[in-house]
Amino acid sequence: MFNGVTLCGCGWLGTQLASYLSATTRITGTTRSSEKASALREMGISPLLFELGDPPSELARQCVGSTVVLNIPPGRKHPFGPEFADYMNRLIDAFMQHRAKHLTFISTTSVYGESVNGAVTEVSDLNPETDSAKAHVAIEQHLQTYPQKQFSIIRLAGLVGTNRHPVRYLSGKSLLKGERRVNLVHADDVISALAALIQQGGKGQTLHLCSNSHPTRGDYYQTSAERLGLALPRFNDYQGLPPDGKYIDATLSWQALGITPRYTSPYDMLDGIML
Repeated sequence: MFNGVTLCGCGWLGTQLASYLSATTRITGTTRSSEKASALREMGISPLLFELGDPPSELARQCVGSTVVLNIPPGRKHPFGPEFADYMNRLIDAFMQHRAKHLTFISTTSVYGESVNGAVTEVSDLNPETDSAKAHVAIEQHLQTYPQKQFSIIRLAGLVGTNRHPVRYLSGKSLLKGERRVNLVHADDVISALAALIQQGGKGQTLHLCSNSHPTRGDYYQTSAERLGLALPRFNDYQGLPPDGKYIDATLSWQALGITPRYTSPYDMLDGIML
């Protein structure tokens, strides 16, 4: 029986998690690319070639009894939609049939939609509006049918990392809704949370990962662009308007994980950014 960790999807976040865990944990990581498989092997990770839509039973058989982190994004072949959710659910079923010790599904806070104004907690009503959000809700609901509760659902806010920040795509643009709140989380805090969750095991819980502070888009992205040496985005005349939109309250989730996030504010995340 394989008792290590299976990272099903070794993209931007998965590779960082693999690197963090590999010193102390036996890691298997999936990838669609032979070239990426070689890179994973050099990191001390056992690679398995797998593409969403492939029959999942052989992959699950090779990882019997493992702790699974499921973080496969859609691709051109299977964009977000019913087919994507169906293939993901089949993959979940295969891992569960092969006695997954604990399966963590990486979801998104977009499942709440954009019409909410105010605090959103882990038990707030879902209102998925995009194809992506609807697919994530369908996968979450399928996972929640397993009565043994050997799973966790992690809803991520917008991801920031050393080489990743949303201001890169907003720089120099004219934009609306500067009064909307920002919901971001740093990859380092996500990795710390996932490592803690792997140690704790599955409890059938749904958790948020988001910073504790939620500045407005106008204030935050103009400051971000200035500090990173980018052309400032231009927002509508939002100053004087009250902050609007949802803000993700992750207080109970951080407490459940026993973690104080290193980046408590999105402004903290600007330190060390290299775009």
